[in-house]
Amino acid sequence: MLLLSPPRSALDRRRFLTGAAGMAAVLGATACGGTDDPAPAGGATRTIEGAFGPVEVPVAPQRVVSTDFYTPWALLDVGYTVVGTVQANVGGVLPEYRPAYEAMTRIGTPAEVDLEALAALQPDLVLGTLVPDLPVDLHDRLSAVAPTLLFEAAREPGTWQERAVRAADVIGRGADAEALRAEYEQQAADLGVRYADVLGRTRFALVRGGAQGNALVDLPASWSGVVLEAVGARLGSVAEGRPGVFEPLSFEELGRLEDCDVVLHLVDTTGEVDDNTQRLLDQPTFQALPAARGGRVFPLPNYYVSHYRQAQAVLDRLDTVLAGL
Repeated sequence: MLLLSPPRSALDRRRFLTGAAGMAAVLGATACGGTDDPAPAGGATRTIEGAFGPVEVPVAPQRVVSTDFYTPWALLDVGYTVVGTVQANVGGVLPEYRPAYEAMTRIGTPAEVDLEALAALQPDLVLGTLVPDLPVDLHDRLSAVAPTLLFEAAREPGTWQERAVRAADVIGRGADAEALRAEYEQQAADLGVRYADVLGRTRFALVRGGAQGNALVDLPASWSGVVLEAVGARLGSVAEGRPGVFEPLSFEELGRLEDCDVVLHLVDTTGEVDDNTQRLLDQPTFQALPAARGGRVFPLPNYYVSHYRQAQAVLDRLDTVLAGL
């Protein structure tokens, strides 16, 4: 279960009140896109560069449909609800966003979009990400329904910050996203100052189980790796300063994590451990690690960070862990 620290500072109180107000707006959003912004006169548009070149998009889109399961959360962060989206794993959805997600119409999966369901929503903009293995003609088929802006796939998952701000900017809420970015960065900086002594003497590992019966040690540019980096947390020698997303280790190689004082492992947002990660945690070589013997192995909900409110949930979890070290 995700443990949230109570608001302590004036910044924390502002974030708590802002988040509560934002969620009230999200849950009260109408089916026309969850925005009270008036439609621009004369159908005004602006040009935004996408993966397939420039796209003319509405200045204030009212009915947005998303073909990925990243964009909806970034837009909920700024109080905007898409009318439709693809099927997501509920265990990856921030718990307070689940009611809003359940109210969205499903339009299939990123690779198999139901164009009939999409068209029935009468979108004025389709937003998505050009992830691998999409049908080569998907952009053309989507564009036949409504203006379609697909972002290039991120080279590294830790670049979720830029994607979140860009998605908000497309719907005219870039300033809100920038304010949220600043709030997140300030919270991270505050944690870094408050726990400077602990961070100076502690090394962390981010781990999950691999499908090949191995361990995946996530690197600084990973989903949560960038959040730890923002706080000033140091990763163990297996990961520190390494490019890429993860380093695979066989179970026999887990001794390479011996210099990690704390291990944070994957769980979903409900606190459930997947089978691969549980297999890793049960290994004698994992149980022999100093962090495991010392009771410093902690589940990390929201491990796969994709938007700012989720990153702030990771910061809250880190606050709880650091306070106990």
